[in-house]
Amino acid sequence: MHYMKSKNNKEMESKLYQCLLNGEFGIEKESLRVNADGYLADTAHPEGLSDKISRDFSEGQVEFISGVYDNLEDACDEICDLQCIIEGAVLNRPGGGEYIWTYSNPPLFKKEGNIRIAEFSEGKKEKTTYREYLAEKYGKIKMLFSGVHFNYSMPETFFELLLKKFPEQSLPKLKSEWYVKLADILMSDSWLIVAFTSASPTADPEFLKGIGVPEEEWESYASFRNSPYGYWNLFLPELSYADFDSYVNSIDGYIKDGSIQSVQELYYPIRLKPAGENTLENLRKNGVNHIELRMLDLNPMCCAGVARRDLSFIRYLIVFRAAELLDLWEGTGNIKEEMSERERLIWHRQAARIHFWEENPDAKSKALRLLEDMKCFYMEYGKKAVFFPEYDAIAEVIEFQRQKILNPDRRYANQIREKYQSDYIAVRMREIFYE
Repeated sequence: MHYMKSKNNKEMESKLYQCLLNGEFGIEKESLRVNADGYLADTAHPEGLSDKISRDFSEGQVEFISGVYDNLEDACDEICDLQCIIEGAVLNRPGGGEYIWTYSNPPLFKKEGNIRIAEFSEGKKEKTTYREYLAEKYGKIKMLFSGVHFNYSMPETFFELLLKKFPEQSLPKLKSEWYVKLADILMSDSWLIVAFTSASPTADPEFLKGIGVPEEEWESYASFRNSPYGYWNLFLPELSYADFDSYVNSIDGYIKDGSIQSVQELYYPIRLKPAGENTLENLRKNGVNHIELRMLDLNPMCCAGVARRDLSFIRYLIVFRAAELLDLWEGTGNIKEEMSERERLIWHRQAARIHFWEENPDAKSKALRLLEDMKCFYMEYGKKAVFFPEYDAIAEVIEFQRQKILNPDRRYANQIREKYQSDYIAVRMREIFYE
């Protein structure tokens, strides 16, 4: 895409910057059902509770899907409410009560053959068939990982304003090109989000054996889900972010050569998704509707599965990067790409290590510089936007992350390891009984 330098229009710039802080948010949370003995539940998924509660890979894996909201709090509150609905429905089930397992790493399971693939009703049998294909290709054990997906879209008014500055574009094309470039920039930050939100350092030995983790590495990771042993494709994808067509074609290339069956099988930290059905055909035809961040571990200390301050930080990081992209779009900025796509994915997996900051002093320095740049950006933001929230609130969110770099005790993984190192399953089950 060719970028043009537009006329300096103070009012237009102010409106565009104001739109950056707005947006729409949604959360998807996966959680396993567990019985009173600490084993993965093998009972049928409870039906008819809500159209926002479904199953995911296995019959025992619940998926909570929030609506789309213009603030994070409402999305988080709805996930908490949906979990309460499930908890009430399964607590007094005939044959023994069940509970919601609030960790990315699974509870006990007897053997891989006992993991029950999700059984969808008539009219949706293709979903079960697809999961059978995944089980054959990747194994059922790795499918037991659970996590949180954070969905974000910019307000439509932003793109309408931007279109006035670049009228040679159609609105759908402009949106898709914007999201591709934003995803490109954010992929360079995926490692940072992993380092800040990792919360799965402990797992049952049988699970670790099942996903191929050597015993000498059982204590090495803050997030097994984001580690090299997580749920990844059997190859290392390298997508093109040159423009929207190149992005779609790079995914299509992996489908055509048989590496993946569909775009849904692209297990990637950040994905661009269309409105409606997530197919490559729909994406190509209708363009990008929102961006999905998929690297968040379940945080057992939060009912929504993710700390609200972490989501706020991700939001402010996106705004910070979107402002850089806006300057680039107008020909006044220059974003230097430091890593190739392959290197970014490698960094992402390295950031899942328990001692990542200690092992990578350059990454530590880079992260601290970024946080300082964000603080400086938001100090100046109010000069460009009509309305600006209290700076102190944003600075507190940024400082919350900075302390995770400087103080290992502030990291979720360190807190969880300290709490459950005696017996991950037993200690958590005792907590469930007395919560």
